Amino acid sequence: MVCLTCCSCNNSEEYSFKGEVPDSRLVIYSYVEADSLIRAEILKSRTYTDNTEMDSTQDIMSHIYVNENYAGELHSIGNNCYLSNIRPKAGDKITIKASCPGMEVATGTTIVCSPFPDIQLDTVRNGSTLQLQIRVKDNGETVNYYRFVVENEIFSYDCQWKDGHPELGSTIKYTYDVDLSGDELLSGDVISTVLGKEINANPYQVFTNKTFSNKEYILHANVDYPYSYQRESWYIVEGDTIRYVAKEIHRLRVKILRIDNSLFDYLTTLGIYEKQPDMYKEPVSVYSNVRGGFGVVGSCFTREIVVDFPVHEIK
Repeated sequence: MVCLTCCSCNNSEEYSFKGEVPDSRLVIYSYVEADSLIRAEILKSRTYTDNTEMDSTQDIMSHIYVNENYAGELHSIGNNCYLSNIRPKAGDKITIKASCPGMEVATGTTIVCSPFPDIQLDTVRNGSTLQLQIRVKDNGETVNYYRFVVENEIFSYDCQWKDGHPELGSTIKYTYDVDLSGDELLSGDVISTVLGKEINANPYQVFTNKTFSNKEYILHANVDYPYSYQRESWYIVEGDTIRYVAKEIHRLRVKILRIDNSLFDYLTTLGIYEKQPDMYKEPVSVYSNVRGGFGVVGSCFTREIVVDFPVHEIK
């Protein structure tokens, strides 16, 4: 997915750009996974000199081919997202073609990733820190590509103010903060810009099996201890006291994804681009395997371990 933005102290929406403005292209962004419905985000690219309203994507058509054979359509479900009823198998060749009147056809292809052995997770609490050790077994004779994700799912139930009135409600949010400074493989992904500033060049935490081909690797990570709690609470409305139990419950999702080469290259270059200082970005070509457009059609296979944390009563 491509995002082009412009920052300026001038409030005017007019630009005196004299160069050649590229034509708008279709952008496809899709992860394809075995035995899961194929989803995609499809939209149109715009440059920062484009002052027109955002183009509608309702006239976009998208089709799926499995092993070179037409398999069906991707149907719009809103917000530039598309969904099919097709569940591919490991090893299938998947091609997504998107078209729109007056624009070049965009095509992306991937081979659905095969499974890899289950991961194992060991945890140790050290004060306010939770130490994670994730065992990853590589079963390939060739280069394999992986991504590491730690997702803290937080469910909250509390009083919320809406339109000046209290109302009980629940929310779910996600945080992805993880400390990899203690890991031999992922702690060294730091580069220096031309200005001497050090940046994390791998925010999407991708890696290869180069140092543990056909072996086991133990990945080390630290996160803030996910503290789940509940407490009695209340609020007063027009003299009446409303009592309820406020809760914050944490669920940790630890994932290792096997990804294909295209997705690895896309996330690697996108991470370098995103982490550079906004005012002094160096030229970075974000990888794309979409012919006639931008974005990436990639594949992954996910291994996940879910950890729920005990709820503590707060007086």
